[in-house]
Amino acid sequence: VVSLFSLIVLALSANWISVTTTKLHLYYNYAALGVATSVLTFTLPVMLIIDLLRRGAFTSMILVELCWLGFLWVMWLATGALAADNLGGFVDGCSSSFFANWWNTGCSETQAITAFSFLNWIALTGYLALLLTMSILAANRGGPVWMTSVKEANFAPVNVNMSGAMGTPEHKGQLGTPMQQPSLQSYPPQQPGYSSPA
Repeated sequence: VVSLFSLIVLALSANWISVTTTKLHLYYNYAALGVATSVLTFTLPVMLIIDLLRRGAFTSMILVELCWLGFLWVMWLATGALAADNLGGFVDGCSSSFFANWWNTGCSETQAITAFSFLNWIALTGYLALLLTMSILAANRGGPVWMTSVKEANFAPVNVNMSGAMGTPEHKGQLGTPMQQPSLQSYPPQQPGYSSPA
């Protein structure tokens, strides 16, 4: 999903740069940042392919993946925020009859760049939070997670003592002396010094 949204942001940003350099002889920073962030995000499928083809590659380690995804997370947040900030420069929204059609199209493209940048940021936030949480929990249980790939990592508990768990009685020490239980025929139980009513 992130790669698909990156392709969309790349196409929209590159088109807007092309239009503005032709018409205005300049380009907007958010469009250039959108191109750069999209190109950097295309390393994610490459990392997946390397992980499939080669076992133990450093790009497949969870620690490297978390660092790289964290960097991309910041880049997508910056791209979305910068594009959203520049939306204020489009007076009267994206359907102004005062401006040329290419300007209104650029406004719509900027809205799309903003939306897809934030969608990528949200997707990376979810995956980063999940991977980091699972890795920390597995590391606390004694699993060597940080230097393994996601597909090889064992996120299940490693050193778990199941004694005392449900269905497994745990007895510590010796059992006490058995107590005599009252018989059902003599209810209520007789106490010394009292007699039962006749």
